[in-house]
Amino acid sequence: MIDMSKVVTPAELAEKFETDGRTVRKFLRSITPRDEQPGKGGRWSIDGTAKNVNKLRKQFSDWHQKQLEERAERAAKAAAEAAESEVDEVEDEVETD
Repeated sequence: MIDMSKVVTPAELAEKFETDGRTVRKFLRSITPRDEQPGKGGRWSIDGTAKNVNKLRKQFSDWHQKQLEERAERAAKAAAEAAESEVDEVEDEVETD
């Protein structure tokens, strides 16, 4: 059971993690089963004990690193596709001349 005197909000957790509330809420949704998430307009009740915050910090760090890697992969793929598209356009121009 959560000690209500140690409950923190996503904004407070974000401050501890040096990020923003939106990112923390995304993270919380990713680690919380759907049926345990607060509904629309609901409030997160996060156990703010030092042990739990440290556990969440480690999970957040791993999750955030994975997000950054996936973003870099998508950017590299998009750049490769754009370069390929440019080559195709140049080849089409050469063939029509």
